[in-house]
Amino acid sequence: MSVFDWFKNDGKTDGTLPQVAGAGQLALYQKPWCPYCQRVKAVMADLGLELQEFDTNEPEHLQALLAGGGQRMVPCLRVEDEQGNYHWLYESMDIIAYLNTRFGA
Repeated sequence: MSVFDWFKNDGKTDGTLPQVAGAGQLALYQKPWCPYCQRVKAVMADLGLELQEFDTNEPEHLQALLAGGGQRMVPCLRVEDEQGNYHWLYESMDIIAYLNTRFGA
C-alpha cells in the first residue's frame, strides 16, 4: 500500500464501520497535548492495544487526515477494511466505543 492509498475515502463515517481482524488495520490521528486523544490512548492501554499513531502537528499527517477524513479534528481513528478502503471515525467517545466493542473483554 502506498501513502496515496491513505487518501481514499469511501464516505462511510456513519457508524457502519467494518469489523477488523486486528489492531494492524487501525491508525490513530492525534495530537500529544489533546485531552480527548489522551482519553482514547488510555483506553487503548487498558485494552492492551498498540495502534499506529500519527501526530497531526506534522504537516504530512495533517494532510493525510484532511484528504482522507475531511476534517482536521482529532482524535480520528482510521479503519482499513478487508478490501483496503479506509473509514474515518471522529469523536473520542465513538472511538472508545468502537475499540471496546471490537477488542474489549
